[in-house]
Amino acid sequence: MNTNKNNSITALENMLDILIVEDEFLLALLNQQIVENAGYNVVGSVTKGEDAIEFIRANKCDLILMDIFLEGDTDGITAVEHIRKFSKVPVIYVTGNSDPKAKERAAKTKFSSFLVKPVLPNDLIKAIELI
Repeated sequence: MNTNKNNSITALENMLDILIVEDEFLLALLNQQIVENAGYNVVGSVTKGEDAIEFIRANKCDLILMDIFLEGDTDGITAVEHIRKFSKVPVIYVTGNSDPKAKERAAKTKFSSFLVKPVLPNDLIKAIELI
C-alpha cells in the first residue's frame, strides 16, 4: 500500500476553497501566500463587499476571509449580512477594526472567527483549521 498516494488524496479531499476579501493589495497577497503555503486553495480575491456578494452567488467557496473596511459602499459586515440570505459559508473576519461595537455587529452574521490585524500566520491557520 502506498501511503504517500493516500496522504495526497486525503489532502486534496480536505482542501478548502477560500475567498479573500481585502482592499489592501499587500495584505491580500500575504494572506493568499499564508493559506496556500498551508495547503489551502484561494479561489478568488476581491476588494469590495459588492464583489464578494456576487462572487459567492456565482461560485463555490468553503470559507471567506473578510476584512470589515473595504472599497466601495458595502463594508465587510454588510456584505456578509447579504451573503447570509443565500449562503451559510463560514466567515473569518480579518480586520484592523478592534471596536467592540463592530465585533458586536459582526456577531449577528454568525462568524467563525474574528482576528484583529496584524494577524500572525499561525493564528490565521489555526482559525482556518477550526472550520
